[in-house]
Amino acid sequence: MFTGIGLIAFCCIFGAGLIGLALRNWLPESHRTEATQKAVQTTMNVVAVLAALVLGLLIVSTKTNFDTRSQEIETFSTNLTLLDRELAHFGPVSRDIATLLRAFTTQKITQTWRSDRGSTPVADQIQTARMLDDIEDRLRALTPPDEVQRAARTNALHLTGELKRTSRLLSVQQSSETPRPFLIAVIFWVSVLFLSFTIFAPSNATVIATIFIGALSVAIAVNLIFDMDQPFSGFVRISPLPMQQAVDRMAP
Repeated sequence: MFTGIGLIAFCCIFGAGLIGLALRNWLPESHRTEATQKAVQTTMNVVAVLAALVLGLLIVSTKTNFDTRSQEIETFSTNLTLLDRELAHFGPVSRDIATLLRAFTTQKITQTWRSDRGSTPVADQIQTARMLDDIEDRLRALTPPDEVQRAARTNALHLTGELKRTSRLLSVQQSSETPRPFLIAVIFWVSVLFLSFTIFAPSNATVIATIFIGALSVAIAVNLIFDMDQPFSGFVRISPLPMQQAVDRMAP
């Protein structure tokens, strides 16, 4: 499914191709010679290489960021489960902390996988950060009577620190995205390419169908870049299943 920028890319590229077909009939015969066509194609080859390089780099960069965030979610959910297990060593004393941890996890899922495409409100970020701070303070206030609980307290504090770090990373990364000038440049270059291709092509159904498929293919690539830039709200999104499993494993 196309988002706004994917649809814009398709309209620009396909429209440029159709404009090229229309302009062909207006060009003087002297501008449609084989020598002119070769000169235009040679110049456009440079533009094609640039467009291919930038588009490829954008896809690789965005996919790498997507995979990194997916790994962070898996690590985050694992640390939540491990922290809940460490709290079990304290027995009833840590029941309030475990309840707070479960509430934090539920709130983090709601905050991260939002139904809209807007950025996460600052108030939500502050609330979850304070919940983690509260968990850390309560852990520090515990007085373990034996070696087992002392080791559990040390591990729990370490896991809480990791959770705070990853939670902050996820909040910051939700506002990061591929600079739009790169996408605009790619769309412009490909539009110029299609214009140059069709201005010397015959106006028939085969050419129009080829322009349509080519424009659709590039638009899908641009759309994928835009979607993977928003991995928690786009059509291509990171699964919340690891976080949901962490909640389900926590004792209510």
